[in-house]
Amino acid sequence: MGQTGPMSDGVVVVGGGFAGFWAVAAARRMAGEISVTLVAPQPRLVVRPRLYEARPETLAVELAPLLETLDVRYIADSAAGLNSSDGVVTMASGAELGFERLIVATGSVMRRPPVPGVDEVYSIDTQADAMRFDARLAEIAQAVADPVVGVVGAGFTGIELALELRDRLEGHGGSGDNLRVVLIDRAQEVGPELGAGPRSVIEEALREAAVEVVLGVSIERLAADRVSLGEGEILSVDAVVLATGLEAAPFAAEIPGGRDRAGRVMVDEFLRAPGAPEVFVAGDAASADTGDGHRTLASCQHALQLGRVAGENAARDLLGLPLVAYEQLRYVTCLDLGRSGAVLTRGWDREVVQTGTDAKQRKTLINTEVIYPPANATRAQLIAQSQLDPATRN
Repeated sequence: MGQTGPMSDGVVVVGGGFAGFWAVAAARRMAGEISVTLVAPQPRLVVRPRLYEARPETLAVELAPLLETLDVRYIADSAAGLNSSDGVVTMASGAELGFERLIVATGSVMRRPPVPGVDEVYSIDTQADAMRFDARLAEIAQAVADPVVGVVGAGFTGIELALELRDRLEGHGGSGDNLRVVLIDRAQEVGPELGAGPRSVIEEALREAAVEVVLGVSIERLAADRVSLGEGEILSVDAVVLATGLEAAPFAAEIPGGRDRAGRVMVDEFLRAPGAPEVFVAGDAASADTGDGHRTLASCQHALQLGRVAGENAARDLLGLPLVAYEQLRYVTCLDLGRSGAVLTRGWDREVVQTGTDAKQRKTLINTEVIYPPANATRAQLIAQSQLDPATRN
């Protein structure tokens, strides 16, 4: 494993996140003797939904043993260019890899606001970013008596991070009681993408945690020690961390066809790129209809199923079998609210069905078990778990 080897003549998956891993597992289940290859910079699945938590250095799964169990070839590289008509991916290393069917699961990156100083502040977009921010929290805990941390972005990730910071500072030996957390967004309400359903629960959790919420403001400039807001207002801080939303990673732009505002490829019902029929797209790189007129979100909930469907369909297409239409009619959200527990919602109208400790237990189960590939799994177990959600076959 880890060697480029001969050009592939089967299914190639680029991207080793949730969608990419389950795409290779589903493709292997269907493909028989056809080769299945995963291309990713490292054979590690970063558990990105948990990077707001403490100890981010622990939040990754080693894929090498699982790929070996599945008989999936691994190439340590990243996709840089695509010639879909010739069936060739060009790697960052300059190597070329041929494919008969390609699955693009290259994920998303944080959308950085176009303001001066944006590269001087922290984020939790990648595991390395989250580790750098955690190191800064450790420094603050030991050296600053009354620290101030600014969180830019009051969406899903920003809320979870803001409500976790007191406990994280205490974990580094600091005083969470002395920490001032300021949550900043240009929107007029917290969690605008979460809708009105859970908003009162979120707002109450922020009040209980004494998180200062500054909404409806524009940021003029960022620096390591300050946030410059409109009308000359300056917020002095000991750290600034961005949680400003996601867009498709750059490789998605190589795929012919239409895209949404986040740069995601608008795929058909089989997750195929209409402008490149040998290319399937999954995870945060894809915008797909979930089966009821709603579009998929950049979330592991959708990525897990998108990966399975794309993997199965790429192999089916190569074998001349009918393709399976993607559906994911069940939709829930579970937002971590720190010391206030969590809030669980159901459906696209986000009806609140559980809060507090019970919802926190559900969130912990999701974060620590449900989204993880099974550890030390046998080939049969991995193949079984690569089966599509039964709702997809209805």
